[in-house]
Amino acid sequence: MDKVYDIIIIGAGLGGLTAGAFLSKAGKKVLVVEKNNIIGGRCSSRTWDGFRFDVGADYFAKSMLKTFARLNKDVALRPLGFSVKSFNKGKVMTIPPGLHLIKELSEFGMSKKEIAGFGLRMMKEIVFKSYSKRYKTNDRVIDEVTDNDILRNILNIGAFFSGSLPHKMPSYWFNLLFGRTYGYDFPFYPLDGAQRIPDLLSEVIKENGGEVRTNISVERIHIEKNKAVGVKTTGEEIEADIVISNSGIQDTIFNLMKGKGLSAEFKNRVKKYKPGLLMNSIFTAFKTNAGIISGVHLYCYFPPDIREMFARLHNGKIPEEPMFTVSVPDAVTGATTEHCYTGTIKFITPRGEKRKDIILKEAERVIDMVDRVIPDFTKSLIYKKVVTSEDYEDEIGFESCIAPVAESIEYKKTGHTMPLKGLYCVGATVLPNGGCTASSVESGKRCAEEILIKTQ
Repeated sequence: MDKVYDIIIIGAGLGGLTAGAFLSKAGKKVLVVEKNNIIGGRCSSRTWDGFRFDVGADYFAKSMLKTFARLNKDVALRPLGFSVKSFNKGKVMTIPPGLHLIKELSEFGMSKKEIAGFGLRMMKEIVFKSYSKRYKTNDRVIDEVTDNDILRNILNIGAFFSGSLPHKMPSYWFNLLFGRTYGYDFPFYPLDGAQRIPDLLSEVIKENGGEVRTNISVERIHIEKNKAVGVKTTGEEIEADIVISNSGIQDTIFNLMKGKGLSAEFKNRVKKYKPGLLMNSIFTAFKTNAGIISGVHLYCYFPPDIREMFARLHNGKIPEEPMFTVSVPDAVTGATTEHCYTGTIKFITPRGEKRKDIILKEAERVIDMVDRVIPDFTKSLIYKKVVTSEDYEDEIGFESCIAPVAESIEYKKTGHTMPLKGLYCVGATVLPNGGCTASSVESGKRCAEEILIKTQ
């Protein structure tokens, strides 16, 4: 093998691309290889029949803007703020909170005194992070801040984005979603769509002499004398001083390395990690006369008891009433295609559900329910493409799980530094906590910083 690169990065997800952007900017010779023909992983877009859709992340945290500023790409990102509407038992709550929250919570049956108390308790948990000392699980924090059933349901939205049971989600999730850990209290969406985020990171790599190659699969990571020294792809052997994997820690260790050079204790720890429930997407286009609210990008529908719904899903059953989200980025960007909005409906099915006919039947049920959050949606619908959890790998290029590691009180993720010289992992399967786009970007940044400290 001839050494041409300082660093090889496996996978062009946000973690790998962020690491590559910072490392190449610092003068390292970087190569990123991606098995799919589109970069970005769970933050990318696809076009079907002339309509463009996001196939993973729906929205992004403001902390990412600081990262892009360091790369001189924050202006090019063109971030737009938006609102989220959450529907439960005929009531609506708007996020981010504002004066409108007083009226909305009063419609939940809460008095002014109860609303004020809720606000103070939320502030205490978010600002002082008292939950981290007092509670182990996210749902216990929620029970502490309110005893209103509707509000409890809505605040348990984190389970939808992690794929874990509410009573097994660690308490730090409360601050991830409602606090300032990454800035999801004031989310943004790029004017040019989700694909703009990985494209800008790739742009930084190329501007600094690095390479990003697609349609290249890595078969194994080469290990010599307990050090990563390169990779074997489907077409060649490539040597490098450092290998960074954005392929997921379990895939990296058990498939790409076959566990070589790692202790049984470390491998057993990683084996405990469990993926989240399965996500299914319905990509739709509908006429602009549907009841879309300008500036509202995400509509969330909650069943009467979200904890019971997740219990059924984790027991392998379709819920009696599903939770679903509808993302409509056009309502934020102002873009339309042939006088239509595009929107993505997402719903969850149990891990292990293999019968596609059952999932398709559930998809039709969810479509019929969208009118509850967007008036006249079904009447305005002109296009739909259902991609079930069974189709995701072939259609889009990655498994449909909500989170590749569903964070749980039962285990703690490992950091990006592997117990083997020259090998690192980045992305949502390693620390920092969160399992989201913001945590993936942060993992890539931290990994790059550590490598630069060690090599300069």
